[in-house]
Amino acid sequence: MKLSKLTTGLTAAALFFSCVSASIEAASTAAASTSFKDVKASDWFYSSIQKLISKELVNGFEDGTFKPNQEISRAEFLKLVDLSLQLDIPASLSGKPWYTPYVSAAVEAGIHRTSDFNGNWTQPISRQEMARITVRAIDQTLRNTKTSDTQLVYEATKRGILSGLTGGELGLKENSTRAQATVIVDRVLTVLNGGNLTADKRAASYAEVAYRGTNIETMWGGRIDSLPLSENLSYNVRGTFNQILVIDMSDSNSPFKNWVPGLLKESRKDWINDYLVAFNITMEVVKTATNTNLYFKEMVGNPYLETAIIYPFNLKSKLNSNDKINLGEKNKITTWYLATIDRKKLEFFKTKNWPFFYFDWNNKGNHIWFSKEGRLFPDGLDK
Repeated sequence: MKLSKLTTGLTAAALFFSCVSASIEAASTAAASTSFKDVKASDWFYSSIQKLISKELVNGFEDGTFKPNQEISRAEFLKLVDLSLQLDIPASLSGKPWYTPYVSAAVEAGIHRTSDFNGNWTQPISRQEMARITVRAIDQTLRNTKTSDTQLVYEATKRGILSGLTGGELGLKENSTRAQATVIVDRVLTVLNGGNLTADKRAASYAEVAYRGTNIETMWGGRIDSLPLSENLSYNVRGTFNQILVIDMSDSNSPFKNWVPGLLKESRKDWINDYLVAFNITMEVVKTATNTNLYFKEMVGNPYLETAIIYPFNLKSKLNSNDKINLGEKNKITTWYLATIDRKKLEFFKTKNWPFFYFDWNNKGNHIWFSKEGRLFPDGLDK
């Protein structure tokens, strides 16, 4: 592809994500500079801009600015990723938009699917759309397999490509800026070059919960079977485990920690070095029984988990619902069951791959397994 053909389609308002070359007349000395009037060395995106400029992947505008807060379009971001991957870009076609060759190259490589979006290329790209493209860019196994958006976002956060916004929220519908795009592509290049990234634990937790219904892998490095999981809690009640959230009570920045304004363990002991495990359960009466109301913990239990509640009772929390179910009629309720586990005990279980994550019927030996035999850590020593 000749660079002269590439530049003819660019307008004055384009982001100029292109290889810097003497043959590109639009790239003036100011535009190709590593110093911009609107970028400071203390900016969180500064090093990423410098890195991408050094690789001749981005430059600025002729007025000496980079416009870091300006939104980036779908076409512009896709072009930047294409160039970062050094894809074979076909020649531009007369009468076609400037981005047509980049779209074709991305589809051919498998980093973009027309089912994701196949139009409105000049509109700003969302963080969700960026996640799809970038995680496929770093993992070829995701290019030709059936994947969901929640899976791709989780993969992007788990690998450190996508970080959360303030508070760790994912902001998937929000449009991305030039600054965010340069940081994301910088991370892609780091991974492709064999480097490691630090994942944003809060963002990865929220993404994992959206994908799997739990954040156990993010918080503990373990895996459970897919949620929701439906099992009998007794002869009368069937339970569906919708979500299982792990909260590090020693970490003020732990995912979902703001859902726990106060806590009381059944033993009244301190919980600061514990993990709180919150089970969201739908309980349904399948066989009625007169004059009977039961809490979840009255039907099943676990010897390694200690029941807890949000306390004082008047505190507002999304977890502050621990309801009985009335067996007198067929009905169902959704509630939370909270339990804690000591950090040192968990580390022991992890090392040994100890079977600890399950529930037993309180009146029978029936087991409710969340993974094979309740073991979460297949890489443990189990000695």
